[in-house]
Amino acid sequence: MHDSHVHIAMSPLRENIQSDIEQFISLNGKKILAQTTNISDYQETIDMVKNLNKKYSNVLDLGLGLHPSRFEDSLEKNNLKDIDLFKYAQKQIDLYEDFFRSNKEHISAIGECGLDYFGMYEYFQFDKEQTEQLKEVQKRAFRKLCQLAMENNIPMSIHSRSQNGDNSCTADALSIIAKEGKGTIRSSFHSYTGSLNMLQKILDMGMYVGFNAIITYPSGDNVREILKKTPLERILFETDGPYLPTQSVRKNKKAQKRYGRPALIKEIIKTAADIKGISYQRLEEISDQNYLTLFSK
Repeated sequence: MHDSHVHIAMSPLRENIQSDIEQFISLNGKKILAQTTNISDYQETIDMVKNLNKKYSNVLDLGLGLHPSRFEDSLEKNNLKDIDLFKYAQKQIDLYEDFFRSNKEHISAIGECGLDYFGMYEYFQFDKEQTEQLKEVQKRAFRKLCQLAMENNIPMSIHSRSQNGDNSCTADALSIIAKEGKGTIRSSFHSYTGSLNMLQKILDMGMYVGFNAIITYPSGDNVREILKKTPLERILFETDGPYLPTQSVRKNKKAQKRYGRPALIKEIIKTAADIKGISYQRLEEISDQNYLTLFSK
């Protein structure tokens, strides 16, 4: 089994990563794709990947990304107005590119990256002008990362999230991928929770879809429907740890570890196998091959 999306430099994964990897391996775990979000976690994550791979026989791959929500966080922290968002965004893009080019030999994927039209409405009080600026800088960053993916033939791990019922974020992301990638960018849509209509467009572009513990939640009907409609050869599994622990962990008030971690992939695959009506072993085998097809160098 594999975990195609996890943030190993975030607490409490950071503090428990060795025991978490050992448990993952003991359950037939093979590959973990460690994702990053901005300059603050790049070096720590790459150092962790290098050190852990020496001990655990290259179980970890590295994704280097620039998460779209980093721009709204900066706008909020700078009192909404005391920042030139476009200059700030360009600096972050330049920092990303410098780090990418300096560490390219260690990078298996560009991610986590993409567009997010959810947080700017749900978590912050931005006016219309600020919201439009945020969307524009997200697009600028995503275009640049798509260009780097094309230039270096590296797959992408894509974040795309809108408010419920709104397809504009995924539509914009697909438009950028189509224009910059000319139909050849390889990618996975991580934790896709959008519409079935947009799912078909994702699949039509040859992309994979990442499923996590949401399929184990009582509230996860929409994502279970997405899983039903996703062909076996396009399915990946992920935890998004330390976020999104599985339902069994959420219910167990006595659980010592209450966060998302790679070993929980087994519960996710078991749930997915029931939904797809195939054996656990077969789904694990197919999804492992999917991971290798997309992310192996």
